[in-house]
Amino acid sequence: MTSARKNFSYLFKILVVLCSLGGVTLSLAQAHHDGFSHWAKRLLYFTAQSNLWIGITCLLLLFLPFLYPSEKTVQRLYLLKFVFTVSIAVTCLVFCGLLGPFADKSMHPWSFSSFLTHVFSPIFALIDYFLDPYPIKLKKGQFVLALLPPLFYVLIASILNLQGIDFGRGDPYPYFFLHYRSPVGLFGFSNAFPFYAGTFYWLALFAFVVFIIAGLFSKAKSHEKKR
Repeated sequence: MTSARKNFSYLFKILVVLCSLGGVTLSLAQAHHDGFSHWAKRLLYFTAQSNLWIGITCLLLLFLPFLYPSEKTVQRLYLLKFVFTVSIAVTCLVFCGLLGPFADKSMHPWSFSSFLTHVFSPIFALIDYFLDPYPIKLKKGQFVLALLPPLFYVLIASILNLQGIDFGRGDPYPYFFLHYRSPVGLFGFSNAFPFYAGTFYWLALFAFVVFIIAGLFSKAKSHEKKR
């Protein structure tokens, strides 16, 4: 059974690599068509970054354990895989539940590259995470490391926002919930779509969601080790 799980896990890692790295590459090629002033601007979005993180990690896990079979190296890669699987899960959840359904059709929110990076890549990454029999050794409380990529992204995006940097479509912010100069600002509320609540509340909600997802993913693997 473990051997079969390993083989299927290799398959899903390959699918993750193809969908994530292929999807990002395709999205860069289509950047002008999707309304971006420059293809590189697309790399300023969490979608592209989370797909690159999980894609590169899975690519390394396909080859590095055979080329350099160090248990410490493999364990570190699997720790990264845990962290980036949480990130790609958040990408899918936020886009499919919040951004995609309300996006302007002129932005081509449901293009093929968007499906690859927002749907297929996360789904395959999640299947691989739960299917892979390798025991990820997370120390007590270490699951909070999964908060670091989103926090790092929010920090960098906030700095660029405050400097007025264009994220490719004429706006100095990547997502409406990171628009500090919106009608509601940091702590306000309104009836104006989509700015119902200030940036602070959105970020607090996302931090809570990431924390819950990371905790659940960590517990799932810890229970598996005990079986």
